[in-house]
Amino acid sequence: MPGSARPGAKEAVVPVIHETSIESHRWTVLALVLFDTLTLGFITLGFEMVSSRLLTPLFGSGIYTWATIISLVVAGLMCGYYAGGFFADRYPSFGLVAAIKVVSGLYFLFVYYLTGGALESVLSISDGDILPLFVSGFIVCFPPLLVLGAYSPLAVRLILRDPALAGRVAGGLFALSSLGNIIGILTTTFVLIPNFVTRAITLSFAVFALGSAVLSIWAYSLGRRQLSGA
Repeated sequence: MPGSARPGAKEAVVPVIHETSIESHRWTVLALVLFDTLTLGFITLGFEMVSSRLLTPLFGSGIYTWATIISLVVAGLMCGYYAGGFFADRYPSFGLVAAIKVVSGLYFLFVYYLTGGALESVLSISDGDILPLFVSGFIVCFPPLLVLGAYSPLAVRLILRDPALAGRVAGGLFALSSLGNIIGILTTTFVLIPNFVTRAITLSFAVFALGSAVLSIWAYSLGRRQLSGA
């Protein structure tokens, strides 16, 4: 009947529009995950170099200081990878990404405050240097690296669609994160530290983490709208 063709035509158009919207959302997710993987990789090891400048005025730049910094950075990332995998399986969304950025950004602000003079109070906990060095390094390095490390398994979880591609996806993201690490180390060491005080660099990392959390919140809201329209 002539009257029945019109409703049928509408029903044929709606799925096409919906599929296009879903595909657009997937590309948005991919772009944001790649952006976050690179930039958070930059901050992660960029901050390691900054932390060395925060601790060496108190403890010197010897092998003990660097061994403490490196071991605490690796320990923070190790715990972050494990915790991130646990939470990524339960809350695989950009809401968790936003939480990671906000918590790390706020902790960078806390480090910024500590390095205004409060960190020196740790020197009084022991007559030797090793315990104050370890405690100071732990306070500065461990918590933010734990939080940032949680992003890596979440990134894989956010864009993995086919388990058969898990190795390729994880390998690509880890490689991109490592590229961010390299750029972060070199840029922080050769550009930022010679031209800016370390507290200002720490503050800039905090501002960037908190600012980019807005993108993650937007992506989280977009994803919820996609689910409600499905």
